[in-house]
Amino acid sequence: MKKLLIVIVVSLFAIQVADAQLFKYGLKGGIGFSNLSFSDVTGIEDGNDVYNLVTGDAVTGFQIGAQTRIKIAMFFVQPELYFNAGGATVEQVYENGPTELLNIKYNSIDLPVLLGVKLGPVRLMLGPSGSYVMKEENDLTSLDPDYSLLSSSMTWGWQGGIGVDLSKFTIDLRYEGSLSKFAESITIDGRDYILDARPNQILISLGYWFK
Repeated sequence: MKKLLIVIVVSLFAIQVADAQLFKYGLKGGIGFSNLSFSDVTGIEDGNDVYNLVTGDAVTGFQIGAQTRIKIAMFFVQPELYFNAGGATVEQVYENGPTELLNIKYNSIDLPVLLGVKLGPVRLMLGPSGSYVMKEENDLTSLDPDYSLLSSSMTWGWQGGIGVDLSKFTIDLRYEGSLSKFAESITIDGRDYILDARPNQILISLGYWFK
C-alpha cells in the first residue's frame, strides 16, 4: 500500500512537471552597442610626438540568430545561437596635435545560455556566453603589425538583463561583459605597454516564437 502511494505521488508530480515544462524555439535579431574597456596607455613616443591610447566611443552593430527556451514553473533556461557584428574604437590622442580614431570591427558566433525567472510577462536572466570570432579588422595593426586583439578560440563572458514576453514576441535588454582577458599588452617600437582589453556591449533584441 505504501509503495503504491509513493508511485501515485511520484506520478502526479511527474505529470505536473510535464505540464509545467514548456519548450519553445524561434528567431531573434537586434542591435548592439559594443565597446572596448582597457587601461589607458600613456606616454607613447612617436618620433618627436607623444600620444596616449584611450577608450573611444561605442560602435553600433547587429545580431541575428535562433533562440530556445525550456520553462518549468516560473524558472527557465534559454540557450541561444546567433551571428554578432560588433566593434570598438580606440582614440590615439597626441599631446601636441589632433586625435586620430582607430577602428576595430569583428564578426563572431555567440552562444549564451541564460538562467532566469519569469514574473508574469517580465523576465530576469543571467548566464554565461561563449564567443568565437570569425573575422577581425583592426586599425591597431598600424602601431603593432603583429597585433591581434581578439582570440581565434572560444572565449567566455556573461550576459544579464531583463525581458518582456508579449504573446509570441519577446523584447530583451541585456548587458554583456567579458570573463576573459583579450590583448594583455601591445608592442610599439619594441616596447611593451599593458593594455588588458575587454570587450563589452549593450544588446537590444526582438524575438519571435514559432512554438
